[in-house]
Amino acid sequence: MAVTLIRATILYVIIIFLIRLMGKRQIGELQPSELVITILISEIASIPMENNSVPIINSVVALFALVAYEILTSAAGLKSNKLRSVIQGHPVIVIRDGKIDAKALKKLRMTVNDLVSALRQKDVFEISQVSYAIFETNGKISVLLKPEYRNSSAADLDIYPADNGMPFAVVCDGEIIDETVKDSTFDISHVKKIIVSSKIPVEEILIMTVDSKGNVYIERKENEA
Repeated sequence: MAVTLIRATILYVIIIFLIRLMGKRQIGELQPSELVITILISEIASIPMENNSVPIINSVVALFALVAYEILTSAAGLKSNKLRSVIQGHPVIVIRDGKIDAKALKKLRMTVNDLVSALRQKDVFEISQVSYAIFETNGKISVLLKPEYRNSSAADLDIYPADNGMPFAVVCDGEIIDETVKDSTFDISHVKKIIVSSKIPVEEILIMTVDSKGNVYIERKENEA
């Protein structure tokens, strides 16, 4: 039991490292080659956990080799459009000016029901309202509505509100996040001064955000009974 636990722990740490090495894509955003690598990693990692007689080093070498192949392939794809097209494919336009491209759907081996379902997930229920719908290489659909059906923006209404920039969460769950502070326009000393002036101990702060205009938002933790 102890041996199995140790082996599982080693593989767990290694797989987390390898996934981080591959990048931060979510499962739904993986390209075909990345999805294959992810599946193979799970399969190879399960072997030494199921059978203690299998040397763990064999799986570790195979895991590193697979991730190395993926990184090398991705690097090569950045330099070669043809290679990237072979590995990832091309985006496919399935709707043009409110008309479904049946040939494109057939090429993707999709039904009209599949297309309608994908559109509903984008809050689009009328095909006639769609200017373009494109299936991306990761399997997700991008939809551009016709101008008359798009949401109005501030610019459309000739309104130009002030841009306060993105709020950065510099304190989370009672802890100052150094990396986030570096990304913001503040420094650690300034953040600490704000905390002192708020008269709330940092350990009691649930979240604190700041933006480029100096706006600060602080939410205090609720007292636990």
